[in-house]
Amino acid sequence: MVSVAVLGERVIDLLPGADGRYQALPGGSPANVALGLVRLGLTPLLLARGGDDGFSALLDEALATADLDRSGVIGAPGLAMLAVCTSTLDGAMAYTFYHRDSPDLSWTTADLELAEVLMNRSQVKAWHTGSLVSWLGSGVPALLSSWQMAAAQGQITLSYDPNARPGAQSRDAMVTSAEQFIKSAHIVKASDEDADFMYAGQSLDEVGNSWLALGAQIVVLTRGSAGACAWRSRHDVIEVPGFEVPVVDTVGAGDTLSAALIAGLQHYLGADSGSRMRELSDGQMATILTRACAAAAITCSRAGAQPPTLAELDQFLLAQPREIQS
Repeated sequence: MVSVAVLGERVIDLLPGADGRYQALPGGSPANVALGLVRLGLTPLLLARGGDDGFSALLDEALATADLDRSGVIGAPGLAMLAVCTSTLDGAMAYTFYHRDSPDLSWTTADLELAEVLMNRSQVKAWHTGSLVSWLGSGVPALLSSWQMAAAQGQITLSYDPNARPGAQSRDAMVTSAEQFIKSAHIVKASDEDADFMYAGQSLDEVGNSWLALGAQIVVLTRGSAGACAWRSRHDVIEVPGFEVPVVDTVGAGDTLSAALIAGLQHYLGADSGSRMRELSDGQMATILTRACAAAAITCSRAGAQPPTLAELDQFLLAQPREIQS
């Protein structure tokens, strides 16, 4: 099975229940991506920094329940990060983060050297990162340096999701950091909400093409229930529709799409992936993107970040009209 490293924060999502009470569920964008990958049949290597409080223990327990390897979790003193989730009028989710004293955002050069050893040992084909760990906290410079070094070595595919979170960091600081990661990434995925916050007034087409110009090979921008678009150099923009499902919440939907996108591209990951991904036809890219949107839709039909298994995804698509089953 294809091994993919996923580096970043684990978070306790405090989600409002039907009775108005909050429930604590394991989350965090990178951790959600790792969960999505394992359910789609890949072998994720989750690289994280773990605290020593009760919520950190709950996050560790969630890894064991999900059959995710804990060997890449570096123990550190501190508290688990919390995200208070609030439903907005348009059905999306707003997040308020509590991250003081959390080790998740304090990656050091020594931590990243250990992560590199673990990645080499696992013979990973790709490395996904993003979200808060890439633009918030003391660990950003060390992480960026390690990311750029991996790009220079050219042996693995680099996947990035800025996962912008208004209020957690200033717009300018977030954009500056995110663009540095995008310059070295092969695959970049973001939401239309990310794009609107980071580049107010620009169209999705302008954002997609600007990220291609920075160096990305594939840029995917999601549009909620309207589906997603993909940009590639010397190709027309590919647009695929979304899927109608009864929405419980949108937590983890974008992370599920990232995982499904990586899973769909698994045969193109590894050394020289940039040139090999250019061999993808528009039809192949559309199929990959359609399956990713379907996976995200399934997650929206469940409470919290609960991505589908490969069997559930295939079954869901079989129930769709024949022209979009692929």
